[in-house]
Amino acid sequence: MATNPPPYPPPPQNDWRYQRRVLKEQARIQRDMLRAQAEAYRYRARRFRHGSIIGPLIVIAVGIVFLLIQTGRLSGHQVWRWYGNWWPVLLIGLGVVMFLEWIFDRYLHHDAQPVYRRTMGGGVFSLLVLLVLVGIVFSGLRGGNGTFFGHRFNINQNDLDQFLGDKHESDQTVVQAFPAGASLSIDNPRGDVTVSGTSDDNQIHIAVHKSIYTRSDSEANKRAEQLSPSLTTENNTVMLTMPQLAGARADLTITIPPSVPVIISANHGDVRANSLKSSVTATANHGDIDFSAITGAATAHINNGDSSFAAHSVGGPVTLAGRGQDITLSDLSGPVTIRGEYYGDCHLEHVRGPVRFHTSRTDLQLVRLDGEVDMSPNAALSINDVLGPLTLSTGNRNISLDRVAGSVSVTNRNGSVDITSAPPLGNITVENRNGTVGVTVPENAGFNVDATTINGDIENDFSLPVQGPESRKSITGTVGKGGAIIRISTSQGDISLKKANVLPLPPAPPRPPKISIDEGPGGLRITSGPGGAIIINQDGLHITKSADGSSVYMGKGIQLTTTGDGGVIYIGRDGTHYTSNPDGSKNYVAKDGTQISISSTGGREATDSAGKPLTNAQIDEHLRKAEAEVKQAAAQRDNAIRKYDAKQNR
Repeated sequence: MATNPPPYPPPPQNDWRYQRRVLKEQARIQRDMLRAQAEAYRYRARRFRHGSIIGPLIVIAVGIVFLLIQTGRLSGHQVWRWYGNWWPVLLIGLGVVMFLEWIFDRYLHHDAQPVYRRTMGGGVFSLLVLLVLVGIVFSGLRGGNGTFFGHRFNINQNDLDQFLGDKHESDQTVVQAFPAGASLSIDNPRGDVTVSGTSDDNQIHIAVHKSIYTRSDSEANKRAEQLSPSLTTENNTVMLTMPQLAGARADLTITIPPSVPVIISANHGDVRANSLKSSVTATANHGDIDFSAITGAATAHINNGDSSFAAHSVGGPVTLAGRGQDITLSDLSGPVTIRGEYYGDCHLEHVRGPVRFHTSRTDLQLVRLDGEVDMSPNAALSINDVLGPLTLSTGNRNISLDRVAGSVSVTNRNGSVDITSAPPLGNITVENRNGTVGVTVPENAGFNVDATTINGDIENDFSLPVQGPESRKSITGTVGKGGAIIRISTSQGDISLKKANVLPLPPAPPRPPKISIDEGPGGLRITSGPGGAIIINQDGLHITKSADGSSVYMGKGIQLTTTGDGGVIYIGRDGTHYTSNPDGSKNYVAKDGTQISISSTGGREATDSAGKPLTNAQIDEHLRKAEAEVKQAAAQRDNAIRKYDAKQNR
């Protein structure tokens, strides 16, 4: 039997199917070799590819910031405000890091094959996108309505109008008799409003400066005719209304008799009121408000992060609510109430009435201001020549109180506190965290002291011994005959208690003759005179009752103003602003931006915080809550006045 396999015949030379099969097999083998070679190159390249340092830097930076906020070294509010303003710097910094990494890899590994590369993982990229989105959101929150990227990126409506064509300007004048005893309501959707009480002929004088953007002269003339003021009278109120036209603006200059009460609403424009012997209420959604030479109550509401408010020489109560930029007040005779959020400089000067300033960061109350109050948007707050009781609660500020007469209470963190007390010395309480405290009292003053610092030193001019270990030092004792109590506590800072020759505050300017000043239980103080009465107690309650039936009630975070003709202006603890006018019209602005406007004829306009229209049920619910709060405040006011009347009749 044969052991070798029989020989096979060679493949036929002319079999094209066999040849095609061979060629396909060769192509498959070559493709597999190329794939294996490419995979080998990729594996080798991964050995030269490293992650970027950007990811660890972002995580470390975010962790440090949150740690400082958690430990109280930084204010979360200030951090988010800063980030909302400067978040583009994050992109610039990361770009610089990536550029430096590229240069480093380029010159250190220029001979490497394949090329040395760095990558930023998907997680790091997602975190970066999230940080950018957060920055954009906080920019919008900081900028206020209509200024999504903040005031440095604000889009001006007048600049947009210029795209509609050339600017055409014209003027119009309207003069007519003003009804005796009537009030004036002004509504201008686009343009400035200036009101002066200098008319001596019992007429209203209206000067309209029109600016119209269009490419056609005929169209400009047509719109100018449409852009004319409408004057109607309802329920003893003269209503001046300007129409709203696209690409059109009307600046109003109005002269009226000085005794006319005025209500002004300007959506896009500034408001100015001067030389009025009556009350004025103004709302500016995208503009500034300026009051000067006003005898009656002055109420303002601004609703834009770029808007500013100024009031000078106002005799009645001054009330400001909303959010804005700078505040400037001077020479005010009545109480001042400021609530909301304000991101610029705040300057108050010469205020005879009580001052209440409340924001999410700072709460300040004082009785009379002979000097100045300066609050900057950074860390500085200074007050001089002020009559207490003064109460200040804030954080992340360096506080300077110079020549404060009466009691002082300060709560602060992450900043220094310096107080110079003017005679008569009142109680002083300072609670500070992470900062120094310095208190200077008048020479020969008597007081009791209790001061403690953690991880700080104590020095004093009264030879009081320092007690306790190095980590917790304190001084206690009585100086002179005692009297006022000085309590100081701080951490991570020194305490100094000094004495100096401090002059007393000058006497207050003379007021109208008073009938009596009565002291009651709980610190109740009643001052009565020919013009009415002023009721004050230690809980912050303050009532001004005038002979014409008007009154201003402030207590426990609320303010209620009633006019002699039955009008009501209410500001709640949460910043709710509610106005009810004698003609039946109402205005409501909530803290979240919800706005409701009801005309004297019953017309309703209402939007929520997102700008969506409200239903009638939602409108009624908001007004019901506001009116319930008004009734409760009125009951508290009437109860205090009844106690006053009962005391006067005894």
